[in-house]
Amino acid sequence: MLLSAARLTHLWCYKRPLFTVSRRLSVKLNFSSLSESKVLNYVNEESDDDFLPWLEKKAGAEISHVLSIGNSAYGRSLFATRKIRAGDCILKVPYDAQLAPDNLLPEIKPLLGDEVGNVAKLAIVVLVEQKMGQDSDWAPYISRLPQPGEMHNTIFWAEDELNLICQSSLYQETVVKKLQIEKEFLAIKPVLESFPEFFEGVTLKEFMHAHALVESRAWESTKGVSLIPFADFLNHDKVSEAIVIFDEEKQLSKVFADRSYARSEEVFITYGKSPNAALMLDFGFAFPYNKHDEVQIQINIPHHDPLCEMKLDLLKEHRLPITKDENGFKLSEDSFTIKLVLTLDYLCLKHRAL
Repeated sequence: MLLSAARLTHLWCYKRPLFTVSRRLSVKLNFSSLSESKVLNYVNEESDDDFLPWLEKKAGAEISHVLSIGNSAYGRSLFATRKIRAGDCILKVPYDAQLAPDNLLPEIKPLLGDEVGNVAKLAIVVLVEQKMGQDSDWAPYISRLPQPGEMHNTIFWAEDELNLICQSSLYQETVVKKLQIEKEFLAIKPVLESFPEFFEGVTLKEFMHAHALVESRAWESTKGVSLIPFADFLNHDKVSEAIVIFDEEKQLSKVFADRSYARSEEVFITYGKSPNAALMLDFGFAFPYNKHDEVQIQINIPHHDPLCEMKLDLLKEHRLPITKDENGFKLSEDSFTIKLVLTLDYLCLKHRAL
């Protein structure tokens, strides 16, 4: 049975799975099209020559015969080593060669309660493998994951940078996510402290880094949550339709090309149809003219408003959730979403006006 996998990115709604760019906010907000990264950006890195042989030895099977690791303008990427046709299977990674919560040390697993989610559990797995260093069976993979200074999700922005977007919903979502990760860390900290050989002196900052690695790179399916080595070197492109597919019968994760690629051209998949704010929150990049972009407008209706019931009925008609505040008054907790759609006619008219 073939099942589509989903990135662990959050649905872009409030109250509720790579790139090397400058740390400066002005560049973080620099919109770029990954599809522009073609043949000229291909640079093979000798340090990565041993990665695929290591993974294939671990998997006991061939992973890919048409892809190799290189370096594009966006960091580590996968490039075609020969011509690829649309519909070709470009890689297959067995479940046994993936990191999942099942990889938790057996002495740690029973100590984690139901309140600890799969993302946090897999983050603990990453922390253990990081601590083991070159002694880890996963060292070739773990060592290639982005370091803290290379991640630009908004949870890693400095306070003065976040203040520049303090009026946006992205700011509020970033604050909520940071608080959520801190809450999870406090919940598992007593367990971590029971294993000083792995977690002695572990900090919230280190857990947040591991947590962000999982959220931005892992995939979710009936198997649960998993990091898929090699497959997660594939970058996102806004026009790509290629996805990760799980073959439950053969216990494999597969990717099929959605279009043809020339030799040495960077190969892409999609991380999902997300607005720029969600991309910034979960991955640290954004696109120009993103057709999935949205603007969210918060609506709060005071209980003393004489038209309160009428407005609430209108919101309900448009399927906005209605909740109550601490005093029992009804409030609209969510927000209207306005999608920005730039048609070809509009862009042509704008060009002529200029």
